[in-house]
Amino acid sequence: MPMAVILHFAVSCALLVASVLSLPPAVFKVGDERGWTVPANGTETYNHWAKRNRFQVGDVLNFKYANDDSVLLVAHDDYKQCGTAIPLSRFTGGDTKFTLDRYGPLYFVSGVAGHCEAGQRMIVRVRAPSALYGAPAAAPAPAMPPAVGGSGSGAPSPRPASSPAVPSIGGSGSASASAAPSPSPLPQVSGGGASRRVLGVVSSVAVGLVVLVASAITLSVLVV
Repeated sequence: MPMAVILHFAVSCALLVASVLSLPPAVFKVGDERGWTVPANGTETYNHWAKRNRFQVGDVLNFKYANDDSVLLVAHDDYKQCGTAIPLSRFTGGDTKFTLDRYGPLYFVSGVAGHCEAGQRMIVRVRAPSALYGAPAAAPAPAMPPAVGGSGSGAPSPRPASSPAVPSIGGSGSASASAAPSPSPLPQVSGGGASRRVLGVVSSVAVGLVVLVASAITLSVLVV
């Protein structure tokens, strides 16, 4: 078999595998059709919703909520106690797109009095790629102080120096942050974690097939 044909085949296979692996970030609509609001009695909590999905760096959380509500990024202790006085970041405006850019847990609550206590709060765990496909995840790197990116008006909320560091984030909406470009519109998805798991398996199978075919071609050339 001519070497040019072998090289052409190898390049084509590499391009195919690259197209499978280069998956776009997923956009998760928080709470699905319900959006970001106080859960009604008997309905799914936001933590149950978050556990049904798999989040990785680059994914986007899309919060849809009433204009008189808000989304607060808070520290762990404030999440447990529903503390809203000194959030790490505050978003308003009814439509917030929050980009996940670091591994680890993130804590969200509503800024309206009584809403957090009524169940409007959520823990999102951003997983390492190995954890998405069932392998043990590496320990997350030490978190750095937050560097918030968002659009809208507002002043940064002060935070005591002794407060635990949290991952940096990027979001859009009226936020307590300096203005930054909003993420490009991305298609809404449901079951993003399951789809990504299937695509990961497909990509692994594709890589295996490429290796087997390439080995067979090389062996046939050597035999001839």
